[in-house]
Amino acid sequence: MKVKRELEEDLKRTVKLFKKIALVLKPPPKLTIDTWADMYRVLSTKSSAIPGKWKTDRVPFQREVMRAISDKNTEKVVMMYGAQLSKTEILMNTVGYFMDYEPSPIMFLMPTKDMAADFSTTRLNDMIQSTPQLRSKVIESSDARDTKRQKEFSGGYIVLTGTNSASELASRSIRVLLADEIDRFPRSAKKEGDPLNLAIERVKTWPNSKIVLTSTPTIKGGSRIELEYENSSKDEYYIPCPKCGEMQTLKWGNIIFEDVTHKCEKCMETSSEYEWKRNLIKGEWRSTNPDVDPHVSRGFHVSELYSPFTKWASIIRKFRAAKGDEQLMKVFVNTALGECWEEKVERFNFEEIQARAEDYGEYLNHEDGTYEEVEIPDRVNVLTAGVDVQDNRLEVEIVGWAKGEESWGIYYKVIMGNPALPYVWNELDQVLMKDYSYQNGEKIRVACACVDTGGHHTDDVYRYVKAREQLNIFGIKGSGEAGRPLISRPSKNNKGGISLFVLGVNTGKDTIMSNLKVTEPGAKYMHYPNNPKRGYDEVYFKGLTSEIKVVTFSKGQAKIEWKTIGDKRNEPLDIRNYAQAALRIANPDLDIRYSTDLLNGLRTQRISRRRKILSKGIK
Repeated sequence: MKVKRELEEDLKRTVKLFKKIALVLKPPPKLTIDTWADMYRVLSTKSSAIPGKWKTDRVPFQREVMRAISDKNTEKVVMMYGAQLSKTEILMNTVGYFMDYEPSPIMFLMPTKDMAADFSTTRLNDMIQSTPQLRSKVIESSDARDTKRQKEFSGGYIVLTGTNSASELASRSIRVLLADEIDRFPRSAKKEGDPLNLAIERVKTWPNSKIVLTSTPTIKGGSRIELEYENSSKDEYYIPCPKCGEMQTLKWGNIIFEDVTHKCEKCMETSSEYEWKRNLIKGEWRSTNPDVDPHVSRGFHVSELYSPFTKWASIIRKFRAAKGDEQLMKVFVNTALGECWEEKVERFNFEEIQARAEDYGEYLNHEDGTYEEVEIPDRVNVLTAGVDVQDNRLEVEIVGWAKGEESWGIYYKVIMGNPALPYVWNELDQVLMKDYSYQNGEKIRVACACVDTGGHHTDDVYRYVKAREQLNIFGIKGSGEAGRPLISRPSKNNKGGISLFVLGVNTGKDTIMSNLKVTEPGAKYMHYPNNPKRGYDEVYFKGLTSEIKVVTFSKGQAKIEWKTIGDKRNEPLDIRNYAQAALRIANPDLDIRYSTDLLNGLRTQRISRRRKILSKGIK
């Protein structure tokens, strides 16, 4: 009996031992990126508003996207997305999956090396440190290639680089390419050619390679992500109507602003944001391009309307704030709707703009009984100026501003003479430092002026503005770089040692042309006097409307350029742009009148503060 019990105990121990051996020898579970993330990914307080264990069901439409990336038969995945849709988190989950479950050489390509380095030291490091499954994977020995932009792990590595690093793009063999914000990629990596194509060449030696391309779109017909999406399966996310169950996509045109609801395209009933988003878990991706094999290129598109992190009321507010402003509306269409902005080539008839010229009014000169024209309309609260420098003249415009950036042309003057001669600049002083009068006798002076430093008289401009910066007269330099804001922080890294502002001239011209479309007095409306003696004649209005915006293409990418029509002079448009930039630099409260007395007081205070600072520094 005793022997029998001992044999039974031995048998139990043997079975238990073999179970342990089986567990050790058992192959790892078959995982996809979404299931890996659900099992292992941990979000920290540094990178997420909802820290803790990752849950794909919070953003259910992303599950299929991650499974498409996991699918060994799918070569390319394209994501044309709006904002707040966890696009970056999908890329992070992909990195974690291939570091842990399918170790491979990975390249994470971003617009610049600086962006890549910052991403690596913040988002990537944070994911590695907060996810135990990854923390032990990164090799940190002295022999490991662990740098700001590279992490080595068992079986592979990840390099994060920018499109401005041609050598890194051309010298590595990689299995997984993750390219983020491809519409922001330059047209060429120095002289090596298209950076995305260079990176794609690196994966061709791998039979099981993976390419993931993501971006918010930009310009219709010139967007790289749009081109990739059009040549993909073009999947859209369909969800059932809360009322009738009809499967459909969320569309901006079906949003009802008044009660923040969405209308069903079949039953025409409206349902709340909560009711629609509750059905996201029941949704499905449907291809709208059956001519493309989804295994060759699987494409996904969703707008911010699907985001669990953005309320529809917030999107409506963004739309209302952008309405009437072409630049803001472009951003809204790109980021909120995840769609391309379609540029419209518009030409203004100068005669129609000139026909708006109006009488600023007259007042009785009580001293001699004559009537005089009102110099500054009473609603103007701020004056700015723009100055263009040509080889044989200066051209300057004084512009008045009121609430809502409603503007009034005050004077447009041409000062003939060689800008190398002092008298030309002395005449400019008479214009910029003059006291201009309201009907009641109150005085106002130019609050800020911008003088162009381009051309053949840069040194002369430097000398002029350097002595007058305390009067808010600044040097500017135009830049046609796409997307550059109208003004940015000034730099003193120039020969003259002045505070030089670089202007995004395309952005400024977009605003001016958008304002010219406003046909009723009020915010953004542009007023002009009907007195040709102020300089607003036919030549001026031809110059103001002398350029059109065109979209040119180079190697499949779009570039917006402003081109002059025929042989028209474009100085009036440039100078109004400079006066507009001066308003941005001064950043006044347009509800307050910046009279001569107020400006003098502000300048005295500023000089006094500078003297105190210098005095403390000397001590």
